[in-house]
Parts: sequence; structure tokens; C-alpha cells
Amino acid sequence: MKTFYELGTMPQVGDLIMKEGGDGWGNPVIFLVTKIIGGTYHVSKQGHSLHWRHLASYYSPLGQEQQ
Repeated sequence: MKTFYELGTMPQVGDLIMKEGGDGWGNPVIFLVTKIIGGTYHVSKQGHSLHWRHLASYYSPLGQEQQ
């Protein structure tokens, strides 16, 4: 799967995103983007947010087909 950086796009509010490599234990990490303020993406895990550079490098769209 390609990261947002590799795809040259970023998610919008309401998109599901998945962390590349999961949680380190083989479990997928999936968030819903709930709010975008400047370069900060707020997600469905309460109190959790991601800077756009981190999100672009380590997250992919959930609906992306594996290549």
C-alpha cells in the first residue's frame, strides 16, 4: 500500500486512514479523520492528533487496494 506522501494526496474529514505496519504486533491501526486545523489532523481516538508530515509518511487510505 502506498502512503499519502507516495500518492501525493492527503485525507479529508470523514476519511478512514490506516497506519503502515499496524501497531507493531500485526494489528491494524485505523482512524477516522474528524477535524483538520492547519497542519494538524484530529482523529477518532480521543485526544489524539497527527501532524500532516507524520500522517503523510506513515498512513495510507483504508480503501486502497494492495499492489
